[in-house]
Amino acid sequence: MTRNVIRSGWLIAAVALLAAAVVRGAQADEVSRPVTIEGAMEIPFVSGASGEAFRLLLWRPDGPAPQGGYPVLYSFDGEDSFALLTDIARMLNPAAARVGVAPVAVAAIAYPPGRASLDRRVFDLTPPAASAGGSHRMPERPNGKPWPKLGGGDAFLDLLESEVKPRVRSALGAETAAQTLFGHSLGGLMVLRRLVTEPAAFDCYAASSPSLWVDDRRMLADMAAFLTSSPKDGRRPRLQVSVGSAEEDLGPFDPVQGRELEARRRWIASNAMVTNARSLAGLAEAGKGRAVAFAYREYEGRAHQPAKVDAALDALRLALECAGR
Repeated sequence: MTRNVIRSGWLIAAVALLAAAVVRGAQADEVSRPVTIEGAMEIPFVSGASGEAFRLLLWRPDGPAPQGGYPVLYSFDGEDSFALLTDIARMLNPAAARVGVAPVAVAAIAYPPGRASLDRRVFDLTPPAASAGGSHRMPERPNGKPWPKLGGGDAFLDLLESEVKPRVRSALGAETAAQTLFGHSLGGLMVLRRLVTEPAAFDCYAASSPSLWVDDRRMLADMAAFLTSSPKDGRRPRLQVSVGSAEEDLGPFDPVQGRELEARRRWIASNAMVTNARSLAGLAEAGKGRAVAFAYREYEGRAHQPAKVDAALDALRLALECAGR
């Protein structure tokens, strides 16, 4: 009996040693790695015009390019929008393929790691000033600080045309088909700026919660003139404008008391996101569809940032519709 007990003890010890070795081996294999987006690539480049560094984030659907090339959904703010849009494209492209619609590729412009900043974004995503003196008329910022440099938007749009689009075509290995431009907030403002300055640059435009308050609502005046014009080449781009219905309300993460609360209230009131978006929809209705095929959406109960998620889904749908028309 003693001999059997001893043998059992050795067996238990051996099993324990083996289990420990397996655990150590498994732990050795469990090295953390960055998560990548399948089918995506990053193309760093330096602008030939400004000398500034940028990143092109590009996602290509599986399979060979469709005849006529990929439709492409372009987006501003790639740091925030790229992963969201590619996830949606991966879900919707197969369904669209079942009815013969070509899959949409996603391209987003972003800054190099560590180089993005609010000041740089504000400069790149605001149009030049409307006044002759070159000074923008802007509301008080909620943090009380002066506005950073403004007005680099047209140069940023030129970058999109002359340096981003050629790289997209080269990387996709084919000419591109229908092209859609998406942007949120200041990005939505620049979607409208591209439309009024060069409407033929894209086939479809998706302006999410556009910052129409910039420069004393100058874009509303520009859109009023544009929407009553007739397209020069007879083609009407599609324009989709969206906003969250709660964008003029204080949200659950806003300050609840003190000076910060009052500053936040003034900011929300001066921005008038929903009011301005509805005004734009009214201008489009008055234009009777001469310049664009217009669609307007309000996302019930959505504040400014959550509205971007709904708008991204609708932007991808719009890009697929543009590809299929």
